[in-house]
Amino acid sequence: MIPSILTLPIQIISPTPGLNTTERILILIQNHPQGITVKELSHALNRPVSMINHCLKVLVALRKIEAKRTLSPSQWIYYPISTPQN
Repeated sequence: MIPSILTLPIQIISPTPGLNTTERILILIQNHPQGITVKELSHALNRPVSMINHCLKVLVALRKIEAKRTLSPSQWIYYPISTPQN
């Protein structure tokens, strides 16, 4: 007999202690002042591109990073926000 999905116990998982993905992305970008692509971030963090893109949108909206389009219209490079010079 196969148990019904309604009878299976639900296990609540706890978050892993440490930095979340958005915080890890910000640190990586700050360590790459020459810029870094989504693909490079995805590879470095072993996270899917869709998750990286979501986190990048949050960081851009918070003005923690900036994005510039490359010669390829579909590729962006992400940079730390440069501080204004007086």
